[in-house]
Amino acid sequence: MTLFDKPFSALLRALAVLSAGLIAAITLVIPLNVVLRNLGLPVIYGALDAIEYALMVATFLAAPWVLHINAHVQVDLITRALPPAARRGALVMTCLIGAATCAVMGWYAFEALVQSQSRGSMVRTAFTFPEWWTFIPLPASMLLCTLEFLRKIARPVQDDAPLTGL
Repeated sequence: MTLFDKPFSALLRALAVLSAGLIAAITLVIPLNVVLRNLGLPVIYGALDAIEYALMVATFLAAPWVLHINAHVQVDLITRALPPAARRGALVMTCLIGAATCAVMGWYAFEALVQSQSRGSMVRTAFTFPEWWTFIPLPASMLLCTLEFLRKIARPVQDDAPLTGL
């Protein structure tokens, strides 16, 4: 374990907890809004817009952690049948593909963020805020996913661990 591993894992856990908090808030606000509406009371202003953005943010906040704990969808039917050296090669290849994919997506998301900020675009729904704020989670998440894919290459393969990086 390197000096980088412990703080990086803690950061991913913190983002996952934040994501879980957002999901918990959503699960409380939706039925509360339904009850308020059915009672003929005013609903929570902007709740639907906030829920839409919270779902997006929660997804991107949790993605690196899900990758870190290998809780993502994996199809390892073929790799389980490979000899250890070939399994390691498959892991490295899939992690490199995953890292490259995340890096490219993160780069384009960052470009979109910078473009939106330079244009001064605004989101006008129940709330008004700069559009570039909505782009922040994607490049940040893709950077963390890229780093996690690269970390998977550096870690030794465990016999009972999932064998693919994707």
